[in-house]
Amino acid sequence: MRRFLSGALPFYALAGLAMCMYLVLYKTDLFDLNAIVKGATASPWFPVFMFVCVLLESVFPYFGYFPGTALILMSVALNPRPADAPVFIGAWLAIIVGAVLSYGQARFFRPFLQRVASKAALSRCESLFDAYGPYARVALFVHPNASAMYFTALGLLGRNLTREIAYLSVGAAAAVGILFVIVTRLVSSVGATDDGQLQVLLAAALVAIGTLVGLYAAWRPERFRS
Repeated sequence: MRRFLSGALPFYALAGLAMCMYLVLYKTDLFDLNAIVKGATASPWFPVFMFVCVLLESVFPYFGYFPGTALILMSVALNPRPADAPVFIGAWLAIIVGAVLSYGQARFFRPFLQRVASKAALSRCESLFDAYGPYARVALFVHPNASAMYFTALGLLGRNLTREIAYLSVGAAAAVGILFVIVTRLVSSVGATDDGQLQVLLAAALVAIGTLVGLYAAWRPERFRS
């Protein structure tokens, strides 16, 4: 059970945050996010708007679950259309820049961590990262938050960034491609919607992925021993 939870909980946490944002965005009257997204979608500055939103979502942990991915889905849902290259490239670059910033701030705070954490705890983190690291790269294909957390761990452990940038570039392209190519086609086939269903589906997908990762970790325990 411990191995299952160690693999599944990060994704469950993201799903929980997604549902919290769903409640805030769609079940309260704090602000009309739909109107904001509709206005941004119609603006020539929309690629910049999307870059900033995804960048904020891709920096861990200061912005938590900023709804950058949700805004991508909403922009498609409110105005179904083929994704253009500037928006795709902007979102792709935002994930990469956010991950590098996450890595940099983690390296900055690493000396502080080394003073307050025990050597045993740091050693345990190293062993866990060595065990889960190759599988954690799958997170780069899932969500900007997961990518940011992975690169934060890289920075805290003092790992090299160069090789991981290649994985990140491919993972970010795959993530944005899934959001824009697949989701755009699906949403375009059913028409515009603004009731938050896509946010709920995103949370459900994160739960499903977390369950699969947890089951794999529990099924192959010899791969995850320190």
